[in-house]
Amino acid sequence: MITRFGWLVVAVLCGVFFLSAGPAYADTMGSLSLSDCGSGQSGCPAATYSFDITGTSASLTIHITGAVTAGVNDHIGGVDLGFTPSNNLVGLTVTGPDAETWTPSVSSLNNSGCGSNSGAFACTFATPGVLIQQGGTYTWTWNYTLTDASWISGVSDVHIGANYDPHNGLIVSETGATGAVPEPGSLGLALVGLAGICLSRLGRRFLT
Repeated sequence: MITRFGWLVVAVLCGVFFLSAGPAYADTMGSLSLSDCGSGQSGCPAATYSFDITGTSASLTIHITGAVTAGVNDHIGGVDLGFTPSNNLVGLTVTGPDAETWTPSVSSLNNSGCGSNSGAFACTFATPGVLIQQGGTYTWTWNYTLTDASWISGVSDVHIGANYDPHNGLIVSETGATGAVPEPGSLGLALVGLAGICLSRLGRRFLT
């Protein structure tokens, strides 16, 4: 009776996880800390750039760790993430910090915002952008549809961009390491499997 009940519980849990799990998209997360603009360029405040990319959305969070200079680098006017071919992103929308209207674009940053470079990035910009301060944290989130949903599982690196205004030309443009994180549904199924093994052994122990 115990063994049959155990397997019944496992079967029910498996059904719940299968019904609740969405598409098996990879979740690519990573971070990059810079003491300046990166690539040997100066003028940007020290900051940590963290990203989280899934099959339907991507976010970039910037935590300012260094000093900010008023009138030089005290605004972020645009950001981007390069992680997918340009013909793979459709229906791009974005939300950003502050009360600014952030304009999304499938392109990459330049001094005036997004659009004139040919990079296949999820980009966004606003004027004058978000006012920043040392210790502040600012997040942008893009939502989209992938024309090739399987492509996201092959992400191996991510390009990070940020425009520090009002000084023209203070741009972070770096590639950061990433790491794939299992989907919650996959973790759940793994736990169900372990539970099944434990229940089976318990059942044998009680029956012997």
